[in-house]
Formats: sequence, C-alpha cells, structure tokens
Amino acid sequence: MRDAARRRPKGEDWRETVEAVSVADDATGVRKLRIRDWQFVSDSGADFGGWGLGPSSPELLCGVLSTCLTHTYLIGAAWMDIPVDRVEVRVTAENNDAGFVDVPSDDPGLPFDIVARVVLEAGDATEAQREALHRYARERCPLTALVRQQNEVRVEVV
Repeated sequence: MRDAARRRPKGEDWRETVEAVSVADDATGVRKLRIRDWQFVSDSGADFGGWGLGPSSPELLCGVLSTCLTHTYLIGAAWMDIPVDRVEVRVTAENNDAGFVDVPSDDPGLPFDIVARVVLEAGDATEAQREALHRYARERCPLTALVRQQNEVRVEVV
C-alpha cells in the first residue's frame, strides 16, 4: 500500500468507476448480479414474490457494509503497523417491506437501526493501537459513511 501511495501521489490517480449490473429475465424473478468477473444472485422469500434462492437486497446491504468495514480495519492495521489476528464484523438491520404491498407500518420503508458489531482479535496490539484502529475504521470506512450521510442516487431510464 505504501508503494502504491508513492506511485499514485495525487487523489485523481485513485479515481475509478465501479459498476454492478443486475438483470431479472425469467419467471423466477431472481436478480442476477454481475460485478466484474463474478456473478451472484439475489432473491426474496415467497411472501414477497421470490423463491428464496439468494439473499435479499437488504441482506446484501448488510453484507457489503460488513465486508467494507472489515477491509477498512485490515487496511488500517497494515497502514499503522498494528498486529491483527482476526477481524469479524456482523452487521444487522431491521427491515420492513410492508409499504411495498400497501400495508401500513410505522417503520421506515428502508433498512434501519443498522448496527455493526466488531470483534477484533489483536493479542499483540496495545490498547492505544486498538483504539486508533477502531477510530480509523469508524472515520474511514466509505460504505458505512455512505449510509450515514445523505447521498443522491440518480435513476436514469434508458
């Protein structure tokens, strides 16, 4: 990472376009998700028109928050030379899809009460290093920041 930072010293050197494409094209309604050379599926349970063949979109959201926060911990540990044995991040959220089927609910129509529980195993790290790593992850994880901050998503119909 230090070598990459030397080779790419300007912020614009790090800009990239990332992309994911989802297609539903058969009677199952399963969403086929392609990201670069990988393919995943997303589906809902039977009460919401699905077959349970893959995780729901809110579950995938928890997954990407979990992987991003875990990776941010690992980057911070490497960057700050903090010895880490294991990082586990469990992300939970409440979700209520009642609004999609016109059932009244006081809950918001989006995942809410999102909680990330972090288990950090770093036996050789000092308490100061552990706190520095927790602070680094809280402040720098881009996807948890995206959820915490208001951000516009343009929907363009082509």
